[in-house]
Amino acid sequence: GRMVTIVGEPGIGKTRTAQELATYASMRGAKVLWGRSYESGGAPPYWPWVQAIRSHVASTEPDTLRDQMGSAAPIIAEIVADVREKLSDLSDAPKINDPESARFRLFDSISTFLKRVSSGTPMVLMLEDLHWSDKPPLTLLEFVVRELANEKIMIVGNYRDVELNRRHPLSVTLGDLSRERLFERIILRGLQKHDVERFIEIAAGISPPPALVDAVFTQTEGNPLFVTETVRLLIQEGDITAGRATRGGTTSWEIRIPEGVREVIGRRLDRLSERCNEVLTLAAVVGRQFRFNVLQQLVEETTEGQLLDALDESLSARIVEELADEIGLYQFTHAQMQETLTAELSANRLVRIHARIAEALEAYYGDDAENHAAELAEHFAEAETVLGNEKVIAYRTLAGHQASAAYAYEQAAMQFKAALSSFTPENDQLERAELHLQIGIAETNYQFGFSQLSGQENLLEAFNIFEKLGETDKALQPAAEQYSSLVLPPGIELARRALALVKEDSANGSLVLSRYSIVDALEGGKLTNSMEFLSRAIDMAVRIGDEKALTWGLIRRSVLHIFEDDFEAVLEYYEEYLETAKDNNDGHAELVAESFAGTANIYLGRPSQAMDSLNAALHLAETLGLTSSVHINRGYLLKLARLNGRWKQEIDIPSPFGPGAISLHGVCTSIETTGRLEEEDLQAVSAQLSLMMQPFHDEQGAGVGYALLNNLITLPDANSIPELKTIVDLVYRSSKVPRTMRNSAVIAITYGAVADQDVAKCSQLLDELKGFSGRISGSVQTDRILGLLAAATSNYESAENYFNKALKFCRSADYRPELARSCSDYSQMLLTRGAPGDVEKATELQDEAIAIARELGMQPLLERVLSQRGILKA
Repeated sequence: GRMVTIVGEPGIGKTRTAQELATYASMRGAKVLWGRSYESGGAPPYWPWVQAIRSHVASTEPDTLRDQMGSAAPIIAEIVADVREKLSDLSDAPKINDPESARFRLFDSISTFLKRVSSGTPMVLMLEDLHWSDKPPLTLLEFVVRELANEKIMIVGNYRDVELNRRHPLSVTLGDLSRERLFERIILRGLQKHDVERFIEIAAGISPPPALVDAVFTQTEGNPLFVTETVRLLIQEGDITAGRATRGGTTSWEIRIPEGVREVIGRRLDRLSERCNEVLTLAAVVGRQFRFNVLQQLVEETTEGQLLDALDESLSARIVEELADEIGLYQFTHAQMQETLTAELSANRLVRIHARIAEALEAYYGDDAENHAAELAEHFAEAETVLGNEKVIAYRTLAGHQASAAYAYEQAAMQFKAALSSFTPENDQLERAELHLQIGIAETNYQFGFSQLSGQENLLEAFNIFEKLGETDKALQPAAEQYSSLVLPPGIELARRALALVKEDSANGSLVLSRYSIVDALEGGKLTNSMEFLSRAIDMAVRIGDEKALTWGLIRRSVLHIFEDDFEAVLEYYEEYLETAKDNNDGHAELVAESFAGTANIYLGRPSQAMDSLNAALHLAETLGLTSSVHINRGYLLKLARLNGRWKQEIDIPSPFGPGAISLHGVCTSIETTGRLEEEDLQAVSAQLSLMMQPFHDEQGAGVGYALLNNLITLPDANSIPELKTIVDLVYRSSKVPRTMRNSAVIAITYGAVADQDVAKCSQLLDELKGFSGRISGSVQTDRILGLLAAATSNYESAENYFNKALKFCRSADYRPELARSCSDYSQMLLTRGAPGDVEKATELQDEAIAIARELGMQPLLERVLSQRGILKA
């Protein structure tokens, strides 16, 4: 004996929940009866009950039905004609003139009948859409619930809470039932974001990218009906699967309101008065949230009382809700409500409404208008054809600066770009250059990898305009503000041209000089030349007393040490520039210092210290909104995980190739564990590498290729990607790439030289690499590679020394994949040498390599070691 109600918004899954409950009850042996209320009038009295009883009558033999109904059969037959058709010999029920008594007799007869049915078989009575019920069936519900409290029957009703107000008959019934101890209410909420992701995955057959999941979840707010209709529309129009080949498609989706959703919302709006709909339409153009005072200025020929009545009507219908933040602040209960209303307006009318709203809001905010720049910018932009572009540009620019100050760089770039799109030839060109500068700064702060091309192009464009206008010091600023760790062609050109303008001491001049030292190193300048530019930058910063320029000069000194594969020097100077950054409250510089220290500690086999520094850098990057730095430091944490053999480490980092590109972590892991790539992955990587190389020429392209791919290039089994060999060959042949890049190329070439038994080549490579013992290069331990090269030249004593260093390094750092490879390569050298005791030691090393390879799933290595073992046994 229990009454359960299932509550939620339209489309929230109440019927589905009831159906699942009914299925479960049926599987447990219960009899399930269904009844439903209808929105349109004209249904017979007690219609939900009539449907439920009718379904039982249809499925029950006459003799059984007669026993179950007993003397109540003629009374029940008065509302359920099917009873008399089934029991044709029924007499008429005695007449009762008093309506109250007659109703009591009917209610009691139905209750008695349900008791008898449920006494033999448990019963579940499902009553759907109770929000459309009138008073009589609800009164019967109250009677039955109280009468059947101790019986084997459960009544389940569902309803939309948005349809109710306190005067609705169901509100009264629920209030009375809530006092019953056997009443229970289940409130259904919308889907969570992970549910929406899973739904898209099943419906579209793809792994949806986060941007698509965010778009669908934001548009639907998790309402299952809205999610279903929206995803169905995207699939039908091909928007979801358009990017299947690149694993996810574009980064943003324009999602229209599907007809199914529009119809549901339209039916709710149709039940409101004409005045209420007019008010809501104006409110919808204002935005998801709107204020009474602003709306009052927009609504024509409507008194304050009439406006309040219209809003009260929409509140009762749960179209809008009052917010507790302030008196007179309202919000549409669902974004789709607002969008459905605005979609019904013509373009001409919409523009003019936006114009009225823009001016009304500006007047309402008064002196505080600047603090609402983003909101005002949207309305002035929509009304630009009526009001002109002056205030659009002003508010967009202001909103961009406010977003930058709040570290919301992606939003800042969007606002600055929108301001720029409103420019005409008559607008101030100096202002145009400033916008390009701000776009470039914002984009390079949040863009990652190859996507930074756009940010660096905007910085270069700002330089071009400033230079043309004769604004020399301003022209230095784009290069001075370029902190990106990845230098693409526009950044290279910018640094080179800005350098030519540095004629006297200035903060921007110092920053340009230190920036150019990096470009010089990337373009193949000797370390002494690059350091000369850097020394000039630091000296200039000291002379003018500019702490920021000095800090970045010190930081870029460490960049040059990284280029030379001198990580000991990075750590030697780390404390100095970290302290300088902190003293000057330069959070960006502080995070770079921590990031460099973390990187150096990874390469020098100090994972604990690396983790501390990288987590500190990551925290600062997240605090400052520097999305690019967030991804870079997460990437190093992912590298550390791979070096430890934690292939399945889940760290959110996009591909440096740009949106929708294949994950380099996934590629590295696949090669480590299988020794190959699936054809689909191989094609995707090849396509991305080809695209990446297009803007570059020879060594520059190879340098960028190294920067993005050094984790992959040095893996033993990465030879299945032809484009990688192209990059390796370019780097190796070039005299214009930094040492650390060349070392990766040397390691990649080592595998082929050893396999080909090219003693002369191996000797040459050994001489190149032997000064870099005791570190990781790319994804491998350098001493292991040196051991391979020494063994290939038959210098077994030296090889043994290198392999022992590799084992000690990898064990200390817990870099297990490299430990397993070092054991394997060392054992192969011992078997080749064949000195006394070598076989026994080789066997021990093979055992260790096999154990690690099996545990970590390193199939290619396992097969190689087992092959060694087979040869040994033979």
